Amino acid sequence: MRAGGNVYRALTIAVAASAALLPTGCANMWDAITSRKFRDAPFKTVGKVISPEDPLVVLRADPPRSGDERAKAMHRLKEPARNNGTQEDQDQILDTLKQAATADSSPVLRFAAIEALGRFEDDRVAAILMTAYQTADGLTEAERAAPKGPDPSAVIPVGGTSASRAPTRTGIDPGMPLKGPAGYAPDTVSALRCRCLESVGRTHKPEAARFLATVAGTAGADTAAPGSDDPEVRQAAVRGLSNCRQPDSVVALAQVLKQESGKDVILARQSHAGLMKLTGKQLPPDPTKWDEVVQAGVVIAPEPTKLESAIQNAVFWKK
Repeated sequence: MRAGGNVYRALTIAVAASAALLPTGCANMWDAITSRKFRDAPFKTVGKVISPEDPLVVLRADPPRSGDERAKAMHRLKEPARNNGTQEDQDQILDTLKQAATADSSPVLRFAAIEALGRFEDDRVAAILMTAYQTADGLTEAERAAPKGPDPSAVIPVGGTSASRAPTRTGIDPGMPLKGPAGYAPDTVSALRCRCLESVGRTHKPEAARFLATVAGTAGADTAAPGSDDPEVRQAAVRGLSNCRQPDSVVALAQVLKQESGKDVILARQSHAGLMKLTGKQLPPDPTKWDEVVQAGVVIAPEPTKLESAIQNAVFWKK
């Protein structure tokens, strides 16, 4: 084995052994030492893990950095307006996150941008996240506006339908698109929508509560939002409502509890937990009792501390 190979192996082992002692954690360090960049520039690569580059610098870089670097920067990003940044910093980063969350071709970058937006307190965030939900299919505006292709069952196979007659139509309909389906896979779309709903709930805005209520199915089938027929998406909407500290959230959760009691155990249980969390009332999962709370006028309880939340969750799930 070459001397260089021995040095590389020794350096890899040494870095891996010390990774657990660093505040950056093992996962980030392991990603670094197993990357191609580590072989090319080991000390520089490890240095970036120990002392990461300013996320604002990474996200503003021109030409743009790699998708992996940008996603990691979004995970580290703190809202400029709440961390001694300027209004220009705030506006630029918000525009960057908006573009990534609503129109980027990479679902990984969309996830990272949506999570970052969920940590912002800017009044513009709720609208961006709702747009990100609506565009989570990954289609371009042109693809979304294009007419759908004909029903495949309407296409007559090559050779016609009778062995005694010449075919009246070819096997390929001129109106049928000749390329595969556009946009993201259904499970990716669902996951993006769930992340949007959880993040929009953390904005605590009245419009966020109304949007979440629509996805949760409280507005009726006539006004159902895209994806509201997906059980996982509805569950995410209920989780979002449970974190959105607005009276409208309590009203919506009470409706979900009433609709799903005796039907969907998960939604009923989640809505009940959210009602207790938002109101501070330890009532049983009886829709009638929660209707009375709504009729009496909703008062949002003070937000519990992290310790209080942990205790409440432990007691609730132990029941």
